[in-house]
Amino acid sequence: MLVIGFGDLEMAIHEPLDGFYRGTRFDRSGVFDSIVFKGVEYADRWFEGYDPFRHDTVCGPAEEFSANGFESAAPGEAFLKIGVGLLKRPDDEAYDRFRLYELSDEGDWRIEKSPGGVAFRQILPGWYDYRKDICCTGPDSFEIRHSLDSLGPVLDGEVYNHNFWTLGNLGVGPDRMLDVAFRPEGSWRAQHDSVALSASGLRFSRKLVEGESVYMGNMHAAGASSTPYALILREASRGVSISGDTALSHIVFWANHRVACPEPYNTFRTRLPALRYSTVSRKMGTKGV
Repeated sequence: MLVIGFGDLEMAIHEPLDGFYRGTRFDRSGVFDSIVFKGVEYADRWFEGYDPFRHDTVCGPAEEFSANGFESAAPGEAFLKIGVGLLKRPDDEAYDRFRLYELSDEGDWRIEKSPGGVAFRQILPGWYDYRKDICCTGPDSFEIRHSLDSLGPVLDGEVYNHNFWTLGNLGVGPDRMLDVAFRPEGSWRAQHDSVALSASGLRFSRKLVEGESVYMGNMHAAGASSTPYALILREASRGVSISGDTALSHIVFWANHRVACPEPYNTFRTRLPALRYSTVSRKMGTKGV
């Protein structure tokens, strides 16, 4: 476990090969265990029980990249997940992000730690050189920075952050609010009497109960083709302000009784020479939210 911090902010972060997360959905670099600000756990273990092979045994900001090469791979051949490695396609069924796939090559992981940050680098020969930096930028803020160099094939798709913020484990209800930098539109997966879009984001009308969840897969700016990367998740005096340097394609929103997760999506594409992309900032505090 790596611990970094600055001022009132402390973050506990797992190393890619320490065994905490062995799923094949999320980027294994920089899997958070907890984020504590002024003694309050803003992100911690939101899930019931613990299984390192479960697809969502992750906390706080957790990223997933699209699978590359799955459709062209025959059963038994390899496809790619950035931040995980080469996986083996088992059959002719469609790709399922919730499924556990056999990992055939996780590449070479390297870690560099400094007093206020940590850098994870994964080199998969013939495929890519990926680096993710998590660094404190102030006593109440940090950034997640990425770079991706192709070492052969064109890599493209979507990357998003699930944002498993617990905000002190107060439970998800009317005090848990999401605000975005645009007038949102979107459709719910099912009818819900507990949540609805507002003029600036999303509001709950009652507390969610254990076993209940809500989902919207296509939140976007009304009348616009691209979405500003700025959103705030807050509850009472606690809040997390999230921003980035790349326009969003859309936002997915999922919540249960413990976490309310805005999932901002970006697109990425790289070919030789390499392209750099997507610096994402997670700024947290109690002022201005």
